[in-house]
Amino acid sequence: MMNLDFQQILTQLVGFLALLGILKLFFWKPVLSMLDERKEKISRQFKEIEDTKAELAKLKSEYEAKLSAIEEASRVRINEAILEGQRISQGLKDDAHKEAQKIIIDARSYINDEFLKAKEELKNSVVALAIDAAGHIIESQIAESDSRRIVQDFLKEIEEIDERKDISG
Repeated sequence: MMNLDFQQILTQLVGFLALLGILKLFFWKPVLSMLDERKEKISRQFKEIEDTKAELAKLKSEYEAKLSAIEEASRVRINEAILEGQRISQGLKDDAHKEAQKIIIDARSYINDEFLKAKEELKNSVVALAIDAAGHIIESQIAESDSRRIVQDFLKEIEEIDERKDISG
């Protein structure tokens, strides 16, 4: 079996305890303090990372809110521009309609004036023809009562023609 030498075991135990005491005295505290510092440094870094994440989340939400506000403002401006365009378009249509109505009224007035002028010219022509007819009547030495009757008949015929034109026009 194994031979156990108590003195050797005791010496090794004392040496181990002495080494442990020296390590504890000189190295254990610095190693523990170094480990504590490392632990605190890692803890601070995690806290900084969490703070940075929180700040990024806050910035992201602010950015999204600003972006939403900009999009809403853009939509409002676009809708305002569309409404303004529709209003201008309607105004142009109304102006064009008024101008067209004015042109139609002016044209009707011009046509009516021209019709009245033509009617007046026709009457003047009829009078001239009547005078011409009277001249021919006088030349042919027709009696005065006959010439009046002929001129009145002629004027009646002209008026009937003129009335037919008024009715049909």
